[in-house]
Amino acid sequence: MSIYIFSRPVHSGKTTELLKWCNKQTGATGILMPDIDGSRKILDLATTNIFDIECVDPVNTKELLTTIGRFHFYSKAFEKANAILLKAIAKNPRWLVIDEAGKLELESKGFYPAIINALQWQETHGDSHHLLITVRDSLCAAVAAFFNLHDHRVIDKLEELE
Repeated sequence: MSIYIFSRPVHSGKTTELLKWCNKQTGATGILMPDIDGSRKILDLATTNIFDIECVDPVNTKELLTTIGRFHFYSKAFEKANAILLKAIAKNPRWLVIDEAGKLELESKGFYPAIINALQWQETHGDSHHLLITVRDSLCAAVAAFFNLHDHRVIDKLEELE
């Protein structure tokens, strides 16, 4: 099994647990979306660089935003995050981590381009390279169906990977 969906409820500590797990893994790269100081950020696992993705003051920004529900995200941040993921894929990592697939990806937005590329990459690299995507539990079945994931495993504890 090479495609894993790490799925639990919203605000259950998925990203925090995933960061600890990634720090212990050799060859884990990709992106995480931690909540830092009350807003979502992107953490590039390869460089440990962190940048804003959530716009907390959409009324006063001139930047193009992608909105889903009550959240407003910088469109350029998604472009940057997708580029980070494509660069990571090109290096054939042991573990490619994408935190997370959700409502935007179900609308072919957000990390959708990177996920499509990651699925193609994983298909050609078999069992020696793994894709780990976080998905809130309420969207798990929808994400699996949308991305046509037939051969995947849903986990709720990262210890299941060890």
